Amino acid sequence: MSTIAFIALNESMLDCARAILKGEHDDVILTEGLMAGAIKAARSLCAQGVEVVISRGATARGVQDALPDLSVVDISTSSLDLLTAIHRAKARASRIAVVAFPPMSDGAREIGRMLGVDVGIYEWSREEDISAAVVRARDDGAEIVVGGYIMALFAQQLGVPCQPVESSPQSILAAVREAKRIAHGRNVEKAKSSLMRAVLTSTDNGIVAVDRRGVVTVFNPVAGRLLRMTEADALGRNISEVWPKSGLSRVLATGKAETGQIERVFDQEIMCSKLAVTVHGETVGAVATVHDVRQIQKMEATVRKRILASGHVATSRFEDIRGQSQALAQAIAMGRDYARTSATVLIHGETGTGKELFAQSIHTASARGEGPFVAVNCAALPGQLLESELFGYMPGAFTGASQKGKAGLFELAHGGTIFLDEIAEMDLPTQGRLLRVVQERKVMRLGSDQMIPVNVRVVAATNKDLGRLVAEGSFRDDLFYRLNVLRLRLPPLCRRREDIPGLAAHFLDQACGRPGRYALDEDALATLCEHPWPGNVRELQNVMARVAATHRERVVSGRLIRSLLDATPSVPAGSPPQSHGPSGGGLPPRLAPSCPPQLQALGDGELERIREALDRTNGRIGEAAKSLGISRSTLWRRMRSR
Repeated sequence: MSTIAFIALNESMLDCARAILKGEHDDVILTEGLMAGAIKAARSLCAQGVEVVISRGATARGVQDALPDLSVVDISTSSLDLLTAIHRAKARASRIAVVAFPPMSDGAREIGRMLGVDVGIYEWSREEDISAAVVRARDDGAEIVVGGYIMALFAQQLGVPCQPVESSPQSILAAVREAKRIAHGRNVEKAKSSLMRAVLTSTDNGIVAVDRRGVVTVFNPVAGRLLRMTEADALGRNISEVWPKSGLSRVLATGKAETGQIERVFDQEIMCSKLAVTVHGETVGAVATVHDVRQIQKMEATVRKRILASGHVATSRFEDIRGQSQALAQAIAMGRDYARTSATVLIHGETGTGKELFAQSIHTASARGEGPFVAVNCAALPGQLLESELFGYMPGAFTGASQKGKAGLFELAHGGTIFLDEIAEMDLPTQGRLLRVVQERKVMRLGSDQMIPVNVRVVAATNKDLGRLVAEGSFRDDLFYRLNVLRLRLPPLCRRREDIPGLAAHFLDQACGRPGRYALDEDALATLCEHPWPGNVRELQNVMARVAATHRERVVSGRLIRSLLDATPSVPAGSPPQSHGPSGGGLPPRLAPSCPPQLQALGDGELERIREALDRTNGRIGEAAKSLGISRSTLWRRMRSR
């Protein structure tokens, strides 16, 4: 069923539209109706799914007034349409009157002067005024009247000669194109609305939004369940009637967010966060997200079970870290040095470089190696839940809390190491509590005023530039300086390319479960060594797992490796190189000069030629080999064997 309909004012206009729209616009429904008849037709079309109607003049306005939710396109009457009608009327009489609904009459006198004929103007705005306007024109001496199809019907009834203004094919086509543009826009908005509706109905959080006047505009089912009110009852009412203690009126007035507040509604406790919605610095609304505390507690119990099931035992050692590159050896040596102390360590490295592997290794090599190793991902839990996990809580600290209370992860790590992964994702309130624990080595459970001493070494990790986050205000500077005592930066895989063959073979054996089952040929090794590895060691491990899952021959070719690498995300062409220096990590460009392939001992002349070729091609092995007149595999082999 099409969503666009064309309501012609008479049979002649209908035939004209049918001929004009045939072929290119067959999806437009064509029907006939004038004034009340058009309104009746439009109602029927709306019931069938039509959303946009095309008509003309007073009929179009009447349809729009009767059906305000319908999009109505008015076929404009061009000056050429009016000129044509007056020109035809001039051939039939010398005294002409334009009796029309504005704006059809616009420019009629000027057209008359152009054609050398006197034109009178008689405008009307209501259907019941048309007869009187025609009579006035006739009494004033008009010999013929010009106007729309409605006027023509009245003129015929009064016996007054008339010339209707016909819509040109261009005007009809323009109206149809405008209708299709409107229909497309409506479809886009419906899709957005459906997506937003799906988000609002599928989330576990209650969401309430108000406009600048405090009128409720969004009220999802979860909010209805928690506040015991239906969406239909809430929408359009002031928030003071729907949820008097919401605090949204205060947020509208101040523009300040209020987060993590626990409130009692009816017989339940909810956690509520509110923030202002601003446009160009002006507050235009506010949104509240509501969480059932009981659901948070269930989530907490699930997370706690998973954490406790891990046994809090480190399983990795420095000896397990594979690779012979100088960059890796330096990181391992520094990690061993750090293991001999109890100072806080901050590990920085890109995703997939093995930050937890190093954290476990530092722990197992330290005097705390026999103690617990407790790892927590700071990005995996919301701030309130992370606080209860890190610091624990007392019996009855909140509704539904265990009557025995719960020891936090700092207490569980007593005598050992706590590993805070993705520390940059911790919110500011939790950072404040963590700072106190790091400074004083004492922890206070939620709901308690007693300090519990803990003997814990803190190892934190991040792939973000904490210094930049401090400057931006999203990470506390005092906590940063407490964590940044011993700093360990892990090299990305692009800076330890000589480790790639050994790592690839190890991961391939590991994936297939049979050492020696596969062998990588020279082209495969060259391809692996040339890849930028934005996902670092983890990405290499995943690629080898795909090889083991899809390859059946013993020898793994470069073609297969390239096909598997083509299926993985890569650095977009033209992306600027990103630093791996002290300012933070980033994805390396494809063999950028900052991460060149390892050059072995070469003759001075040959070494210089290769370096020049790599410089000219921005480190791209394939292009460098082509400029030297050799294959990529040959170039790689020479660099490794000489």
